Amino acid sequence: MPIILWVVLATGGIIVVGFTYLFGQQSTAIHLLMVGSLALIIALVLFTVAALNYPFKGDIRIHPEAMEHVLGRFHSSKLSDL
Repeated sequence: MPIILWVVLATGGIIVVGFTYLFGQQSTAIHLLMVGSLALIIALVLFTVAALNYPFKGDIRIHPEAMEHVLGRFHSSKLSDL
């Protein structure tokens, strides 16, 4: 899995577990922290979806070596003569 997915999953997990310590608080600052954290999780997920939406370009991409290797095996196979 791409590193960006691991970062988003780990960050989201830490924030969600951190929410359990903040429930029931009456402070406005803690409420703002919870809302900001939720906004951060949503932004990270949207960033990850956008980064993985184009798998053949950008920093997170699928390289063509695997497909070229498979195509080479198809061409050298005896089954390709059928």
